[in-house]
Amino acid sequence: MSKVIVHRHAAKYLNRLPKETKDQIKEILKELEDNTLGQSNVKHMVGEWAGYHRIRAGRLRIIFWYDQSDDVVYIDHIGPRGDVYK
Repeated sequence: MSKVIVHRHAAKYLNRLPKETKDQIKEILKELEDNTLGQSNVKHMVGEWAGYHRIRAGRLRIIFWYDQSDDVVYIDHIGPRGDVYK
């Protein structure tokens, strides 16, 4: 079971979301704890974002990287597709 650490900017954005969306994101984060890279909607990123992964949550994206040595998932960004990659 992995530990999930959410960056303060991602946590701040998460707290501003509507309850339904926030609950959906929290459910995805719980799934990440149990099965980090085995989810079907986890995509490995390339180019500038090499080493990171992303999960789609409706119109939002969760950008994270996984430290296998410490078994920790670091959530770097949560936001709409157009903003999260900037």
